[in-house]
Amino acid sequence: MCGIAGIFDPEGSPAEGVLDEMGNCLAHRGPDGAGTYVDGPVGLAHRRLAIIDPEFGQQPLFNEDRSVCVAFNGEIYNHETLREELSSGHTFRTDADTEVLVHLYEEHGLSFVEQLEGMFAFALWDRERERLVLTRDRMGIKPLAVARDGDRLGFASELPALFETDLDLGGLDRTALGAYFLFGFEPAPRTAFNNVRKVTPGELVVVEEGSTGLSVESRQYYSPTIRPRNVSFDVAADGLRSRIDRAVNRRLMSDVPLGAFLSGGIDSSIIVGTMAAQSDDPVKTFTVGFDRDRFDESSAARKVAEYHGTDHNEYTVTADDVRETIPEVLDRLGEPFADPSLIPTSVVARETSREVTVALSGDGADELFAGYAKYRGEYLSRYYRALPGPAKRATDALLSRAPIDRTTRLGELGRQARKFRRGSDPDLVNRHLEWLRLVNEEASDAIADLDPEKVGWEDLTAAHRRAERTVPNRDEFTRMLTVDTQFGLPNQMLYKVDLSGMYNSLEARVPFLDRNVVEYALSLPIDHKINATGRKRVLRRAFDDRLPTGIAERKKQGFDMPVGEWLVGSLRDEFEDVLEGIRAPFLDIGEVRSLAAEHEAGVADHAKFLWSVYVYGRWERTVRDRGVLLGFDG
Repeated sequence: MCGIAGIFDPEGSPAEGVLDEMGNCLAHRGPDGAGTYVDGPVGLAHRRLAIIDPEFGQQPLFNEDRSVCVAFNGEIYNHETLREELSSGHTFRTDADTEVLVHLYEEHGLSFVEQLEGMFAFALWDRERERLVLTRDRMGIKPLAVARDGDRLGFASELPALFETDLDLGGLDRTALGAYFLFGFEPAPRTAFNNVRKVTPGELVVVEEGSTGLSVESRQYYSPTIRPRNVSFDVAADGLRSRIDRAVNRRLMSDVPLGAFLSGGIDSSIIVGTMAAQSDDPVKTFTVGFDRDRFDESSAARKVAEYHGTDHNEYTVTADDVRETIPEVLDRLGEPFADPSLIPTSVVARETSREVTVALSGDGADELFAGYAKYRGEYLSRYYRALPGPAKRATDALLSRAPIDRTTRLGELGRQARKFRRGSDPDLVNRHLEWLRLVNEEASDAIADLDPEKVGWEDLTAAHRRAERTVPNRDEFTRMLTVDTQFGLPNQMLYKVDLSGMYNSLEARVPFLDRNVVEYALSLPIDHKINATGRKRVLRRAFDDRLPTGIAERKKQGFDMPVGEWLVGSLRDEFEDVLEGIRAPFLDIGEVRSLAAEHEAGVADHAKFLWSVYVYGRWERTVRDRGVLLGFDG
């Protein structure tokens, strides 16, 4: 796992000093080595976290005659098979998976990426064709952003590396920020800047010097192939188990210490159980416990660890310990990202990285197997929508009066009840938008100039159209899961996991997002995944022998922090300072303060929106201090 960056400039060779600074900005992604390469219009920078062939896998890495060069971030899980196929016509100098890329490209040209199984983002330079190739893995596990300034182009694993260049990033993209305040993230290809875009999952970008200027062409080399499988529940469970077994086995390749995150939920428990079944030595597992029962899952994780005989490592932190990491995490963001669980996830990664360099996680299962509470809401909403008019009006009135308070069970039920009411629209996209939205209707006035609902509806509608092509003639529930896998997962969950791990020089691997697992899971009937009484049904059945008694039945527990309490408590003064410093004309600070007062009084729950404003304000201050925003050009 690594960090990559570079520049393509037809007017002259990129300066090595700038490439060094771009690489230094990504040092946390790769503390084990640094390399730069300049050839004509292209310059590459690489920071290495050594996983495979630590001694000889330095990058950028070349083919035999140095006509093809690559800077790579990720893992190619089928590299040994590809190496064997290529060995008769090519000379390999290392055992690193990276070297497969240059030789595979020599053999197959641009179609080479279709043969790769893994998680990756990389830049490949073809000197003879003067062609730069940029790409990202199928599921969007690894990030890559591209900035274009006229005929110059820059790229990087993280946006702050682009801040080290003199490329014009184009000012703030108000449309992307509208999406941010609705969802908590800027969905690909959007970024917070007009001239910067994210490479989307499964996209290949080809950069060349054309006759009329820079030529940048892109194409999707992958979208999931989903064919409905009308198989029995037990057959589906068997097929799922075999695919997840293979996916985990592939992700055990490592020349450095490897372990697993263990939360105590069924997803990470299944991964740990599968690792234990395939390993001769005890699996190293890592859990961070919290001093509040509302967030702590350490006792469940301990039970799983004992069941599988793992080498278990447990750390206990307080909410204050987590809160104190906020500046360290938020002030490194290249663009606003409002998922509060980024903070505790970074703490987990920090503690895990003290013992291992690679950790497997259970991310992705909730989207594939309908694990979140919103999916129960979607499942039940069909019955709510079918109520006769008088009954529905009476139910609406009852739900609208439910109390809202995340700190109490009754208040949390009230919050979910109101969200359920909003998420019962007859139109699927409208319902989905309500399940996903971060900002409630009451908070919309504070960001009215950004029109977040319109932006979010357009982005989500486009995602549903893509999903319709992927899963034609399927039920609406399957389409929602497919959209969440292609839209929400890479832009939120996987982005969070990458940042948390890489900030701490830790590689996170996600077996549930193996292509064969994803395509199989999405092909299964919905009632294999969810019914009126349970979620993740087929996943639980497939691994019931690897889950200790009581773990399979545990209620899903979120990984949030009490940000609503912090913003009116220990972070109150800091929050006010941040509000004072915001220069964005699209934020009505007076309205934000009114919402904060309502939140503090307990008459409404605006925690997520207030947190998004706080994150945005810290980020705006950081980029202004770095000279990325000169005056307010948003």
